[in-house]
Amino acid sequence: MLEYSPTDLRQLDVLGKIIGALDGLSSSHSVSAQALLAEAANHDATSALRDEIRDLEAAGLISVDWRFSGGWLAKPTSLGRDAWAALDTARNNRRARRLRLRDLYLTWVVDQDDDGASPVPEQFFDTGATYLGTPYTAEDVERAGEYLLENGYIKGQAAWQYKGPLRPVPTAKGRYTVEQGISVNAPAPRDAAPAGHTFNNHFNGPTNVAQGSHEVQQTINVTWQDQARNFVDELSGRLDRIEDEQVRAELNSATEELRAEVEGDAHPHKVRAVVTKIALALGTAAASEVGTDVMQHALQLVGVLPA
Repeated sequence: MLEYSPTDLRQLDVLGKIIGALDGLSSSHSVSAQALLAEAANHDATSALRDEIRDLEAAGLISVDWRFSGGWLAKPTSLGRDAWAALDTARNNRRARRLRLRDLYLTWVVDQDDDGASPVPEQFFDTGATYLGTPYTAEDVERAGEYLLENGYIKGQAAWQYKGPLRPVPTAKGRYTVEQGISVNAPAPRDAAPAGHTFNNHFNGPTNVAQGSHEVQQTINVTWQDQARNFVDELSGRLDRIEDEQVRAELNSATEELRAEVEGDAHPHKVRAVVTKIALALGTAAASEVGTDVMQHALQLVGVLPA
């Protein structure tokens, strides 16, 4: 899979239900349609599920015993369990989910302001926004509003029982951030200046000058592109630890694809797709071979990418 498209997420959720149902059956090695469908399921629901099962089988995520009656028995393959584990791990990464929401929520606030609306946080849920197919919670939205308020991206009246603005309005900083495609999670320059005459040198990258000077302030801006480059270098340096040749080849190809995109047009949505593909390919086994920190760094990178 190149990315977690809506179709991918729907199919993986079916796979998750198969794994969940199978793990709950101590004496069974496969799952039937009856275990996944409600008792009152109609023909359309049964047919739709059969199509999902065929697609999962074609992707090598499950093996299926097709019956002459039209029924089937399915069980996950090792690849299927790894794919579900990767998605489940990503979904349960609370930090990455909330980092992503900050950008989405700010963009929504700016869009609402452009439309002349005066929204309340609860209306954000009308957008249907999700994180890898799972809905955001009211607490997620409240924390996003709190962060954006404290960091000057939005303004508005708050209440003692709610930490974010009750009617958020973008500030000039917030509007500029959205219009420039900048993530609110990108590292900010250092604010404090040392005493004496201060000269500000701005660099992109690891450049270091004026060592030993007490009157020069250096501001080194680490962009998401820099973070992506660091991730590529980190992952490519550990690929030889992966024993499975097919997985190693897939990850090598994806790593080079990511490197080319970051050094080329650097479209955030394309970078997100490739990093997501890498996280899926890592699974649980490969992640343990290259280091679980690599999986965390992949999720962190997705979290700081502009919307």
